[in-house]
Amino acid sequence: MRSSSGKIVIFTALPLEYRAVRARVTDPQRVDHEAGTIFERGRIPGTTWEVYLAQVGQGNQSAAILTERAIRMIGPDAVFFAGIAGGMKHDIGLGDVVVATRVFAYHGGKQEGAFKTRPETWPASHRLEQAARFAVLDPLWAKALLPPGRETPEVHFKPIAAGEVVVNAQASALQNLLDEHYNGVAAIETEGAGFAGAASMADQVPALVIRGVSDRADGSKQRTDSGGFQLVAADNAAALLIAVIKSLASPEAVKSELPSSRADIAGTPVIASALVGQQLKEPLPVAWRRKLLPTWSSESATMEVHLLPEGSPPLPMRQMKQLKDHLVSLGRSEAVFTATEEVSNVLEADFAAAYVRDPRQGHCVGLMITRSGQRSCWESLPRPGSLHMPVLDPKHTQERIADLLRLLLRLHDGPQTRFAPALAIDPAEVLTVMTLDAASVSNRAVLARGGQGGPVQILPDEVWDPATIGAAVPTIAEELTLRLMHHFRSPNQRS
Repeated sequence: MRSSSGKIVIFTALPLEYRAVRARVTDPQRVDHEAGTIFERGRIPGTTWEVYLAQVGQGNQSAAILTERAIRMIGPDAVFFAGIAGGMKHDIGLGDVVVATRVFAYHGGKQEGAFKTRPETWPASHRLEQAARFAVLDPLWAKALLPPGRETPEVHFKPIAAGEVVVNAQASALQNLLDEHYNGVAAIETEGAGFAGAASMADQVPALVIRGVSDRADGSKQRTDSGGFQLVAADNAAALLIAVIKSLASPEAVKSELPSSRADIAGTPVIASALVGQQLKEPLPVAWRRKLLPTWSSESATMEVHLLPEGSPPLPMRQMKQLKDHLVSLGRSEAVFTATEEVSNVLEADFAAAYVRDPRQGHCVGLMITRSGQRSCWESLPRPGSLHMPVLDPKHTQERIADLLRLLLRLHDGPQTRFAPALAIDPAEVLTVMTLDAASVSNRAVLARGGQGGPVQILPDEVWDPATIGAAVPTIAEELTLRLMHHFRSPNQRS
């Protein structure tokens, strides 16, 4: 973790968005960039964060340029984009707020006989998304931040799409494109892709987009704008932005944190500060993927990650039916499934699943939730270069476990409970352990027999609350990877 600057940058596109945020910043003072960009520097009441506010105008290009410029000049700990957007879902009301879990740049593609999408996508900063989720746990989060009598807006954590066109038509070629390839997005706007892309390239500065829904992108924009919904949506988005900043750890706390410890997985682990969960007397029962969705003979080695709830009540079948469809949209929005893959979607008596199988390549990827509340995802191990064998790369595995844990935390907003993570490689008889870089240029590999005739399984024997898991994903992923790799060491290495 780099040292904290104690600074945050906030961008808006329109004057009404800017004024909504500025009204909540104390003692704003003008600061000019040498290229002419004007910032205002101030404070958020009740925090020690120093914030810089700038108006970028409409469009992804200007958003990208000014984001990169601000990061170089100010060196912030985080950057935000707040404003209004068009709603893309019927269950999201005017004035509701969308926190973008992922931003899609939907204009990329190739025109042949038909238009083939080639989208770019950027996930939200996990730290900032967690701060947003934590902020709205308080049902009174908006009470001091919105005018008296204003109803607290609903907050949705969903993907958004950003392009170069203001969408305001119920039936159009663009609407058809969005519906076919980006069906999971909740809102559409014209700056988020430039902002998110620039933040990602600028040394991975944490970034988050927060949008209030001012219209339905269906031809009714003139009516809703004249009805004052732009002002309401901008004000609601600004209020949530301030709530998120207030829920962040203070700059002093960030500065006092030690760098997270890291293990050298290939050799002897570095002694790390322990993340201690509650040890269970016996592991929680797991519905392993093989039990629910039997494998086929040519299947390649597949990694599966699970979160098992402790004592959660069974989910009703009505909710399971809704989750069945949600698995597909979540999988596409999180790039588990590509926009063009045909996804199998099933609802059984005790589970719902969405998955893609390609027996010719031995490829399998999927998402699942059981009536008991178990959340699961799986993906085949990579098979790079000319090796034609699944490769278990410890570093890559740790990164993917972390990504999949974050995905599972987003899968279902159920009752608050504690979760135990579990991990497996199945089948585990035919694979090799080496780095992906080495595998990409190699045509020989040593077969690893960690499965010893069956799957390798790391049982769920330790529980944490969701907030702790979310904050400690890298450490938990590291621990699971170390336990997994132990099964693939030779006997003399295990002693």
